[in-house]
Amino acid sequence: SLGTNPFIEENLIKNYIEECTSEINKYPSIQYELLKDELLIFFKDYLCDSVNKDNIAFGSGTMGILRNICEFLIQEGTRVLAVAPQFPRFISEVELKKGICGYYNLEKKNNYKFIAKDFMEQINNNYSVISIENPNNPTGQIIDINDIEKIVKKAKQYNIMVIIDEAYGDYMPLNNSAIKLVDKYDNIMVLKSASKFYGLPNHRIGYLFADKELIKIYNEIALPFAFSDLSASIFIKVLKNYKNFEDTKLKTIEVNKQIYKALKNKNCIYTSIETPIFTVKTDKYENLTKKLMEEGIIAENCSYFINLDSTYTRIRINNDYEKLIRILLKLL
Repeated sequence: SLGTNPFIEENLIKNYIEECTSEINKYPSIQYELLKDELLIFFKDYLCDSVNKDNIAFGSGTMGILRNICEFLIQEGTRVLAVAPQFPRFISEVELKKGICGYYNLEKKNNYKFIAKDFMEQINNNYSVISIENPNNPTGQIIDINDIEKIVKKAKQYNIMVIIDEAYGDYMPLNNSAIKLVDKYDNIMVLKSASKFYGLPNHRIGYLFADKELIKIYNEIALPFAFSDLSASIFIKVLKNYKNFEDTKLKTIEVNKQIYKALKNKNCIYTSIETPIFTVKTDKYENLTKKLMEEGIIAENCSYFINLDSTYTRIRINNDYEKLIRILLKLL
């Protein structure tokens, strides 16, 4: 139910672990620098020449990065424009710092589709921070990079910082990542993770692309050594062998096509075919997640998401999609 890549061969990761070495009696350092180098190589086609290691920082997953960001961006009374629904942990972090969240609500009449024009109409000098997930969690929908840039550009006019959380971003085409905007705008922070697409949630690898001055501030307040050198070296091998993971993108699309064809979009919130998560709703049950669990499907209760309730549930696709289809048709 946590949305990790369902199609990664377990032995693939095990082989990388066996090939890696780490001096366990020393603090992490060298592999961190090597990982920065590898990230710059991996994204070289989408980064300006001026982007370098000074534009990268690390955290304990995107959750850890969000907490660190809130330490210096949010104080009592800071107003944040967020999307409803979106990952609730960030909202909790803002509220813990006594910040105030305003929301662009994904509307039922639009089948919960994110409409950039409507979102931009809410951007004004009342806000100091904007938070957007791409893809969105829990709907799985992808926002076009051109719309993201329009939002960042307008936010810049009001000195608003824009956080783009791409925890599920590796399911998108690489050229849709907002990291390509880092050299153009100093008011954007792009968060990425090795947990979802790459299937490394236990290693807690999160990384951040942003303006150098923002990275300096971030590093001043962030706890050092967010993850081990061993974890860093595993992720380096994963990035070097990215082609071994590309097939899982095709598999995700293939399975989603089968699911959406069978459901005929019945009760499905607007989503994108590239992502492994989607959200469904029914008025037949007060708690749809509970009914799914009784049928052997582990799902995420959407009552935790603002603007949704327990009649909605977030589902992650799996290999046994035919069983999933049968159960969904039965319950919906």
